[in-house]
Amino acid sequence: KDLKSNIYFHLCTARETLRIPSTFNQRELHKYPSTNLMSFQTGLLYYGDKDQFLVQTPYGKGLVTKIRREKKNDDGASQSKPMKEIRLLEWENAKSSTSSKSCRHTILYSAVDYDSVPAKRGDDVITPYGRGTITEFVTVRLRNTGKFDPITKEPLPESVLTKFHVTLNNWRLAGRSRVKCYLFSNQIKVVRKKTLMEMNALERIEFSLRQKQGATVAFTGKRYQEALNIYAGCIDAVRYIQHDTNSNNECRADLVELMVTCSNNAATCCVQLKMWDEGLKYAKNAFILTSALFKKKGNKIHNVLNRDNGHCDAKLFGEWRVKSHILMAKALLEKKEYEFAIEELKFAREHIAYFVTGEGSSSGDAHEKSVLRLRNQDREVIKLKAKILEQRKIELKKERARAQAMFTKDKPCNGAEQNSKGKMDTQSLSAS
Repeated sequence: KDLKSNIYFHLCTARETLRIPSTFNQRELHKYPSTNLMSFQTGLLYYGDKDQFLVQTPYGKGLVTKIRREKKNDDGASQSKPMKEIRLLEWENAKSSTSSKSCRHTILYSAVDYDSVPAKRGDDVITPYGRGTITEFVTVRLRNTGKFDPITKEPLPESVLTKFHVTLNNWRLAGRSRVKCYLFSNQIKVVRKKTLMEMNALERIEFSLRQKQGATVAFTGKRYQEALNIYAGCIDAVRYIQHDTNSNNECRADLVELMVTCSNNAATCCVQLKMWDEGLKYAKNAFILTSALFKKKGNKIHNVLNRDNGHCDAKLFGEWRVKSHILMAKALLEKKEYEFAIEELKFAREHIAYFVTGEGSSSGDAHEKSVLRLRNQDREVIKLKAKILEQRKIELKKERARAQAMFTKDKPCNGAEQNSKGKMDTQSLSAS
């Protein structure tokens, strides 16, 4: 297209459109985001490499950030190979004498197709079947049966190759089934991992689930601040998620479970760290989510949580909600809001009674295990209520003592004043 015409850049992450006028100035390039977008440099048209391959250059590991479009003749044949802009990751420029910030990254411009960096477990790769993640790799030996060296005429030795197990991210089967393929190193190329803004709904949920495992380890080790940071990051990663056609019922069910459990766990960390306001906020969020799910009981997401995730109603609407009530009561106790704390414990006991002896009681191993945990929570509720009543009793005694001190007459403070007052009384009696 003519460079003098108006050009529109569509920002998918920000969901807005920026218009760059025809009087485009290269010095004003920094005003427009260039990630995954076209940009103008030195009069040549570049487009951002969406996958951004990691390659091994003669100068170390590099990241392909941009690729120039091929120039073609009138007959459609390409004149030259596309030029690549490669950021050298192992190079650091010297810092400026006038600023503490380092200079721009070292950039290599080359038309050579460099090999991909060696793949390892956890890397994102591009395969002939789409994008995936390496979960495992094994070493295999291939016999070259019937093959001989053309010079020495001797049988060729065994070939030692590495086979990678790749789980494809852009393939979705019915339910929770995932597509796995087994490929050799010449069939995959390592790419940089996606940022959070580039992930779709399912990828964000999977990312948060992996982060949640690390938070559980930190919580078990009593590193509550570290666990709180990770739990809060998991919640923020999926809070404003945008659902699309890939967001099936299993994805939405996982989202509900992730939000409720992470919110309750974050509230538990806040209680351990004596952050009462934050703990009250997280516990209230978890309770709101479970209450909304209870109102839509029997829908597809609820059925998926029961059938696939293995959560019975006693756990969904019993354990999770009782835990939220207990955490809110603990926070309200420390804030000396005793009446509200007792009310939260009252709701908790109602939920426990509903699933243990009420209409919510059912049969099955999952329900029986959940009932045992609910009985343990009931004992915790009783102890917490006794503590709240005792604390309220102590506060009432203090308030009564302060009120009596305000409205009673002043009494002598020491014995010297009493003796002087006694002497004055005897002198007045003798005078009379």
